[in-house]
Amino acid sequence: MDDDHSSVRPYMHGYDAAALKSWSPGTDRWARHFRSRVPLAPRIAPFPATQAHPDLATGPRLMNLTYDYDDAFFTARKYGDAFARRLLRFWQYSDFYGSWHGLPVDGSPVDDPAHGLVNLPNPAYTDAAHRNGVRSLGCWFWPRSGDFEDYLEQRADGSFPVADKLVEMAAYFGFDGYFVNHEAETPTGQAARLHDLLRSLRERAPEGFHLQWYDTITPHGHLDYLNHLNTVNAPWLDVSDSFFANYWMTSEGVETSRATALKLGRDPYATVFHGTENEQFGFDPEYDPRLLFPPGEAARTSWALFGSHFVKELAPRHDDPDAQDEVFRRERRYWSGPREDPTRSGRLLPHDRRTPRDRDDHRAWDGVAHHITERSVIGSFPFVTRFNTGHGRAFFLDGRRAADGDWHNASVQDILPTWQFWTRAEGVGAEGTGADGVGAEGAGPEGAGAPLSVGFDHELAYDGGSSLLVSGPLGPDGAMTVPLYKTALTVTGAERLAVTAHGTDGVDLEVGLLFQDAPDAFVWLAAGSAAGWHTTTHGLGTFRGRTIAAVGLRVSSRRPTRCAIRIGELALLGPEFTPLAPPEDFTVDEVLADGESVHVFLSWRLAGHGVRHYDLLRDDDGSWLGRIYDDVYCLSLPAPAASETVTRLRLVAVAPDGSRSAPATAEAHRPR
Repeated sequence: MDDDHSSVRPYMHGYDAAALKSWSPGTDRWARHFRSRVPLAPRIAPFPATQAHPDLATGPRLMNLTYDYDDAFFTARKYGDAFARRLLRFWQYSDFYGSWHGLPVDGSPVDDPAHGLVNLPNPAYTDAAHRNGVRSLGCWFWPRSGDFEDYLEQRADGSFPVADKLVEMAAYFGFDGYFVNHEAETPTGQAARLHDLLRSLRERAPEGFHLQWYDTITPHGHLDYLNHLNTVNAPWLDVSDSFFANYWMTSEGVETSRATALKLGRDPYATVFHGTENEQFGFDPEYDPRLLFPPGEAARTSWALFGSHFVKELAPRHDDPDAQDEVFRRERRYWSGPREDPTRSGRLLPHDRRTPRDRDDHRAWDGVAHHITERSVIGSFPFVTRFNTGHGRAFFLDGRRAADGDWHNASVQDILPTWQFWTRAEGVGAEGTGADGVGAEGAGPEGAGAPLSVGFDHELAYDGGSSLLVSGPLGPDGAMTVPLYKTALTVTGAERLAVTAHGTDGVDLEVGLLFQDAPDAFVWLAAGSAAGWHTTTHGLGTFRGRTIAAVGLRVSSRRPTRCAIRIGELALLGPEFTPLAPPEDFTVDEVLADGESVHVFLSWRLAGHGVRHYDLLRDDDGSWLGRIYDDVYCLSLPAPAASETVTRLRLVAVAPDGSRSAPATAEAHRPR
C-alpha cells in the first residue's frame, strides 16, 4: 500500500551537521533499505556509423539535474504501488544524474521540518543510472537551517568529520559523488575552510568519485552567479571535478568558459557544464542551447539540464494513471526531438521566430538527441531486455498476469532502447516514420507518412510491467524497420539470439543484426508471426568473429491487416548459465501494522554473482509481490482478515537469462 505519509514504511531523509558527523549505517533508521547494489556499467566505445546523427561529435557530456519520484518529493521511497511516477526512460544521453530536492532531517516536526544540508539520490534511480553507465550524485544545498560553522569542524590533523562521512555515506549507499550547490553568502573565513573541506573530501574519495560545483559563491564567499567559468570562480575547480555554470549564458560567456578551462589544462567537455533551465521554461528556455552547440561548428562545452522532470509536472492530469500517455509523449519530444525520432531531431519553429515564448510548445525544442550522442553499455553477452520501464498497471511473469494493480520501481527497469524511436518505412511510397497518435503511447513522430507506431505497452507484457508494441495498419507493399539498440557484441560462435513476441496472424516479425564490418545493412532473422506468446531462437555461429553494432526489428505483411506485435523479451545469450542456488537466510525480520496496512520487513543473503534480481511471491498461488536486487525488502499488504494469521512467502533468485532458482520460503505472522 503506497502511503507516502506512513512513518512505518522506510522513507528517505536528509542530514544536517549533527546527523552527518554522527552517521553510521547501524544507527541511521532505514539506511539498509536505501542502498544501491547495482555496479556502474562500462560504456562501449563510440561508433559513429550507428549514431542517429553520424556526424555528431561524441565529446560533449550531459548532466541531468532532476528530482526522483516527483510526487513523493519529501518522503521519497524506493518503490510503491503508484503508476503515475516519473521514471526516466532516456538514460542513454546522460553522463551524470543528480538528485535535486531537500529532505527533512529524520525526527524533525512534520508540520515544520528542518531540511538537511545533504540528500542522497534515490537508490532506485541510482540502480537504473548505473545499469546504463550513468554516475549518480547526491545533492549538497545550502542555506538550510542551523549554523554553517557546524559543518566546518576540523580535527587537529586538518581532516574534516563531515568530509569523511560524506565519502563513507556515498560508498555505503552506492552512489558516485555530490553536486554542491552552496547558494548563500558566506563569510570569507568559512568559504576558505569550505574549500579545504572539499579538498579533503576529494583526497579521501575513491577513484571515479565526482564533485560538481555549481556557479554560486566566489572563493571569498560572495554570492555571485557569474554564469560562466572565469578566473574569479576557477579556484573551485582546484577542489572539484567539474563546474555547472548558471543559466544566463551568452556567447561571450561560453567562449570564456572554454578558454578558461583550456588555460587551466582541463578538457572543456569534462570540466564545464553550461546549464539550461527547463523546470521554469519547459521546451522554450530563454537561453538557447545553440550557444553551446552552434550549428555546423564544434560544441563549446558540455551541457547541464535542470528540471527535465517538467515533462511530467506540466502535463495535463499528470497525476492521473490513465493520462500518462501524454507524459510519455512529452518525454520523447524532450529527449528525441519534436518528431519523437532522434534521427529527425531539431526544432520545428523557424530560427528567427518573433512569437511569444511558450514553455509547452515542443516545436521550439531541438531535442537532447540533436546535440548529445546516444551511449550504450551493451558490450558483452548476455544482454537481455523485457522492455520493462520500471512501472506498470499489472505485473507479468512468463506471459501470465501474476498481479493486478499499479506499481513502480525504477530499480528493476531494464535497459531500454537506445533510439526511441528510430523507424523507417520500406517499400512503395514509404517515406518518413510512424504516424502520430497510434499505438500504446501514441509513439509516432508527427508529419510522417508510414502508419505504424512504436511504444511501450503497459496492458500486456511477458515479464514485468511493459512490452514493446509495434502497431497500426500494414499492407503488402512495404515493411517497417526499427533500429533499437546500439551494441558492441563480438560473436565467438556459441552465442544465440532469442526473441519472445506476441504476434498478429499474417504479420512477419524479424530481428536484425547490424555488423561493424558492414554497417549499411541489417542481416534479418525470422522471429515468427503466430498469435500468442512464442519464442524463436537462432544460433549465431555463422557470424563467428564479427561484432554486432546494432540490433533492430522489421515487420511486414503479405496482405492488408492491422498489426499489433508485442515484443516481450529480446535476448542475446552466451554460454548457458549455471543454475542458481536458492536464496539463503530468507527471514521475516519484523511485521508492523499501520492503519489499514501491514508492513513485512524481509531480508536474505545477497548472492555475489549471477543474479539479475529477486522475485517475491505468495507461496500458495504464486502471485507476484515484489522485485528487487538487494538483500532487504519492505512488503506492504492490506491488513489481513481476522481469519488470516499467516502469510507464506516465496523468494526466487532470477538469472539474466530468466532462469530461476528453487524458492526459499518464510512465514509472516499477523501482528497481535
